[in-house]
Amino acid sequence: MIFLIIALILFLIIGMPIAYALGLSSIVYILMFTDMSLLVAAQRVSVGADSFVMVALPFFLLAGELMNASGVTHRLVRFALALIGRVSGGLSFVVVVTNMIMAAVSGAAIASGAAIGSVMVPAMRKDGYPDGFSGAVNAVSATIGPVIPPSIGFIIYASVSNTSIGKLFIAGTIPGIILAILIIGICYFISRKRNYPVGEPRNMAELQSSFKEAIWALLMPVIIIGGIISGIVTATEAGVIAVLYGLFLGVFVYKTIGLSDLSRVLLSASKQTAKIMIIIAFASLFGWLISREVDPDLLVNLFGRITSSSVYFLLLITVIILLLGTVMEGGSIMIILTPLLLPILAELNIDLVHFGVIFQLAIMVGLLTPPVGILLFVISGSTDVPVKEIMREIPIFYLALLSVLLLLIAFPQICLWLGSVGNIG
Repeated sequence: MIFLIIALILFLIIGMPIAYALGLSSIVYILMFTDMSLLVAAQRVSVGADSFVMVALPFFLLAGELMNASGVTHRLVRFALALIGRVSGGLSFVVVVTNMIMAAVSGAAIASGAAIGSVMVPAMRKDGYPDGFSGAVNAVSATIGPVIPPSIGFIIYASVSNTSIGKLFIAGTIPGIILAILIIGICYFISRKRNYPVGEPRNMAELQSSFKEAIWALLMPVIIIGGIISGIVTATEAGVIAVLYGLFLGVFVYKTIGLSDLSRVLLSASKQTAKIMIIIAFASLFGWLISREVDPDLLVNLFGRITSSSVYFLLLITVIILLLGTVMEGGSIMIILTPLLLPILAELNIDLVHFGVIFQLAIMVGLLTPPVGILLFVISGSTDVPVKEIMREIPIFYLALLSVLLLLIAFPQICLWLGSVGNIG
């Protein structure tokens, strides 16, 4: 097993894409240290991608692409600008609020970061905000996307843990809102301290006009979350509805999507789906090999000797996930670690939904942390702000993510309460 992990690290160091690094290290390990046929590897790759839960993935990716192509981002930004009004650092608030709303559309941090960052960073630059702060706010706010439903990360976690996607979606709602409030608080503190620009006075006519334009986009989270909580639709069915709704907006309401746009949107969603699925497939093989070599009882006993407290265990695992997140892609970490941790979670009576939300939040920190830190590079690439400038402003925002993590570890009901009042399968 040590060779398997070392091989993966070496392949990553030389710059190999994560999917190929996972697959190649697994194949080399099978050839050198087992008598298995490579047909077994092919079967495990196939099994990893062959999950009914994953059917929801392409639907939500396509819904996000359709909403972006419909011009939703600009309409939401306009509404948020009118809503925030005359506040110190007002544009940074707009970034957070827009990301909250977009979170219920795309479910992916990278998509939200690129779409909103490309609009808001130039606007903040024009208004006198430093590029580093603008980039940092957009990067951190994008982490709200995979926490508030729908969430691509929750779909991946559900596929390997046999947990209800609907319950995970609902569990992420309150933590996502708390995260947004904390980010806004940090923005306000920094803006007052540095005397950043004050927003425009609230204009009721503009607020009403922008609300009318944005109302169709604002209804999407109501449809998705309301449908899942009420039990009317499953998470996968909600994904289908989201696609149809996004298509309706783009073609009939905003009239921004034509046949040529539709083919581009479908191609983009297909590429995203294929990219995620190939990572999941190879990570499944890698995780299966590790699970095969590790005795679950041994892990349970090992962690039992370290601590019998569920809180201390969650703190320890969170630190491990945070460290792995600096060098690995989040979905891969979930697929590799989750099967190993399931026996321990059962032994300590830790709710799988509760753990899934903690897992997702911990992975979000990795998106902001070099050397992987993919959100940093996405924001930098879409806004021409150097990564080093963004990194200078990021550290204080870690407090928001880490605070929510600690709150969830100490008080599980923060994420479990909302699901307990609904009718979710």
